[in-house]
Amino acid sequence: MTRERLEDFSLLKDYLKKYNIQDNIKNKLFLENLKAIHKSYFSLLTWSGEIKFSEGLFKYKSIEISKEINELILESFSDIGSSIFNWTYGGYKTSRVMLRSAIENFIRAISGIEKKEQLQEKNIYSLFDGAATLIIFKSSEEVKASFKQLHSDYKELCRDVHSALPENMEKISTLSDLPKFDAEKSKKCCEIICRVTKNILILLCLIFFNFFHSMHHRNKENILISLPKKIKPFINGMNEI
Repeated sequence: MTRERLEDFSLLKDYLKKYNIQDNIKNKLFLENLKAIHKSYFSLLTWSGEIKFSEGLFKYKSIEISKEINELILESFSDIGSSIFNWTYGGYKTSRVMLRSAIENFIRAISGIEKKEQLQEKNIYSLFDGAATLIIFKSSEEVKASFKQLHSDYKELCRDVHSALPENMEKISTLSDLPKFDAEKSKKCCEIICRVTKNILILLCLIFFNFFHSMHHRNKENILISLPKKIKPFINGMNEI
């Protein structure tokens, strides 16, 4: 190890020891965005807990959810958590890439309930085209709308990976550029995180209607609080799709 590299490695260790996001937390705009994200994410964590401890009750109609699909759904939740963590320190591009992964895993999992081949589909265009033809994503106008919005958001998030424009670039030259806060990027990233999370919540509540209504009333309340008012009557009053 050269002297210069040794010195820089020492600086890296010091940087990591002192790393914190206190300046972001002191920022009013950051906290407003964080509060919005936490609201929908807490609802998602409630779903996660219910699925993990469902003891075989997590079903689509009478179809038991396989271990593979169960793990994919939970992985999509994990991706959203990673997306939020990256957002907190200003890693907006990484946050959006993880959100893209969350959508893909969720659509793959849910469509795999009806068509197992979807679980192995390598072509993403074919994955979404195939999902759009399935009854599970066409069962009501509300389900179709949430699926369509997730697909639209997925295509938007792909810009961070393919043909990135200047606004999609992070331009981090050294690790010491982080943490950071960019008001515009933070807000835009917050909006799409919340939108994706809410549409996943809507689909979970509508597709797994009976399971949702088997939850403890406090858990149902903690989920419904994140959803738009216009969708709540369908979740509270409809039969399972």
